[in-house]
Amino acid sequence: MDLLIDVHMHIGRLYFSDPEGLPPDTVLRFMDEHGIEIACLLPMENPEHTDFYITSDYVLEVAREHPDRFLPFCNVDPRRRDVRNMIRHYRDEGCLGYGETISTLAMDDPLMEVVYEACGEAGMPIIFDLMHGCGNHDARSCFDEPGLPRYERMLQAHPETVFIGHGPHFWANIAEGFDPYTEKSYPEGPVREDGPVVRLLKTYPNAYADISAGSGHNALTRDPEFGCRFLEECRDSLLFGTDLCRSGQTVPNTGTFRNAFAGGKISREAYEKIGWRNARELLGI
Repeated sequence: MDLLIDVHMHIGRLYFSDPEGLPPDTVLRFMDEHGIEIACLLPMENPEHTDFYITSDYVLEVAREHPDRFLPFCNVDPRRRDVRNMIRHYRDEGCLGYGETISTLAMDDPLMEVVYEACGEAGMPIIFDLMHGCGNHDARSCFDEPGLPRYERMLQAHPETVFIGHGPHFWANIAEGFDPYTEKSYPEGPVREDGPVVRLLKTYPNAYADISAGSGHNALTRDPEFGCRFLEECRDSLLFGTDLCRSGQTVPNTGTFRNAFAGGKISREAYEKIGWRNARELLGI
């Protein structure tokens, strides 16, 4: 079995309702069960979305204890005083990326632009979460309008920065005409016309996306034929991920992705690029 690289993994206790959380041994067991060789650990240092902080320093500590399995990312809240130097510090300490950022700021907020500039200078890709006002999701995350106009402006303004999209509002825009005020968090039914996500991934070389979480899974399975075509056509810009964030979580993403290849729905090239090759190239590992 080919071993995957998961670019979107959490560790520790994020939620008050999950007292067990995700200690390192639990995450490693999950990885072994799902055929994941390496996982990127994402800290949570924005106060809005989770009940507890998972610091960049803790992620670095765990990654150093398991250097063959974990890759550390950092997360510096954009409202802190010395964002640029903190990002440089974590890069020098060994962090390979930034995120996930999930603050209640617009994608084009000036504070966010400081992060984009610093990450571009440091050569660190950014994972961002968009779920603001999407269906039954609340407003505790980055936000943009339908069509992702703010995000597109940032792709244009910061061509040296790699952006990795994620989250319900992001993935709902895989189809044209998404309305966050009337549709569910995970829209159903066929994709009749390629949406902004597809166009942006095909247009901007610094635009990537990870297929993690329920949102990524829904984007691929709401219209299975479209989902496999999307994986094939955007194979250079997609990254495998699960978004494991609590104990006992059901994660269908791995099986769906592997089955698409096993069933002949996507090519080996697409499977390898999304499964691990794009991550290795992007992170320099």
